[in-house]
Amino acid sequence: MENFVEENILNELSYFKFKRNSIAFEYLIDAIKLVVENRYVIKNFNDYVYAPIAEKYNTQPQNVLWCLNKLISLMYFNTDENVTKEYFFMDKPTTKAFIIEIARKVSLKNNNKKTELKFSIQ
Repeated sequence: MENFVEENILNELSYFKFKRNSIAFEYLIDAIKLVVENRYVIKNFNDYVYAPIAEKYNTQPQNVLWCLNKLISLMYFNTDENVTKEYFFMDKPTTKAFIIEIARKVSLKNNNKKTELKFSIQ
């Protein structure tokens, strides 16, 4: 199921213009995964999203946040305005808003897949 989650994350992110070979892009995938796996982490991004990612990559949580902020700012600058408007109701999403929205879309797809699996087994 984890491959399915990552596949859906990459699919959602494919609509946006990201520098995919950067460490920040890896941080973004990990952050979205954490939110998909447990939506309650959104209450405290510093402790439950940035800190575990920082530990995984042997860096500091503020470095993770800085990289994600820069990555999303560049994405916003490089992505067609119509694409971002389709996803977000604000002019420029914050890093947290971006992660939460992509995680929400991935979670909806995962829930639909689980329902499909349940029906196909019966």
